[in-house]
Amino acid sequence: IREPTVIDTDKLVMKNIYLRVDSPIYFLSEDDIDKYIIKAIKELSSSIYDKVNESTVCFHIKSVDTNPIYFQEEGLYCAMRGWLAQNYGLELASINIELDEEKGRFIFNI
Repeated sequence: IREPTVIDTDKLVMKNIYLRVDSPIYFLSEDDIDKYIIKAIKELSSSIYDKVNESTVCFHIKSVDTNPIYFQEEGLYCAMRGWLAQNYGLELASINIELDEEKGRFIFNI
């Protein structure tokens, strides 16, 4: 959302950048939001500022479509980076992801 009306539940990520998450997303904790989604936005904030001419923006997450059985919180970081890259025309370095077959989980090197 460009030039949004900021509401009291919006999280300030950085100057002029907010995050709005519709509730409830039952498997998404506040810690996950801070650790993965906000981290991705912060890391790309200077590129975002350049693209929006430093105007105020609010990223609004209405839902997360995934199978909770296979959900890994770290994937939120990659998903947010990918979404930002796609929507703002950003070039990103690859993230190394490995499968730990013993644990049945992916290892995200972030």
